[in-house]
Amino acid sequence: MKKEENIPDFRIPEGYFETFEERLFSKISEENFPKSAGFKVPDSYFDNLDARVLKTMNASEKSQKVISLFPKKYFGYAAAIAACLILGFTIFNTDTSKSTLDTLQLAAIDNYIEEGNLNLDLYDLTSFIDDEDIKAVNFETSQFSDQALENYILENMDEETLINEQ
Repeated sequence: MKKEENIPDFRIPEGYFETFEERLFSKISEENFPKSAGFKVPDSYFDNLDARVLKTMNASEKSQKVISLFPKKYFGYAAAIAACLILGFTIFNTDTSKSTLDTLQLAAIDNYIEEGNLNLDLYDLTSFIDDEDIKAVNFETSQFSDQALENYILENMDEETLINEQ
């Protein structure tokens, strides 16, 4: 068997690249294109165009019905549902643990004052007391037992004060 040699079968004609530019421009020159565009606008087309557009718009507005995206009857239903929900929440979600001055315990008020949360001194407190309030208090009756007074004195007085006073 005879070994084939790699011989190219494609040959370029002589002078092909030298005349390539001339041949390309001759094919795409304006002479090969059509002389007219193929479309023609009628005479005085743009003169009365706006009048014709307005005329067709007015005619189409009268004949077409506009359908709302959200009909008005659904707004009434939505408002009624919202009102029922608000009313239901206020009726069934009442909080009975609301604190008033009557429900506060006296110990809680004392604790509040002793912790220093009430910034009033003796002069501020006496400004709230009238002479009539002082006259209404009867000190002659025994409001405190002797044992309670003794316990108070022992808890609140220092030993040095008690020794010095005797």
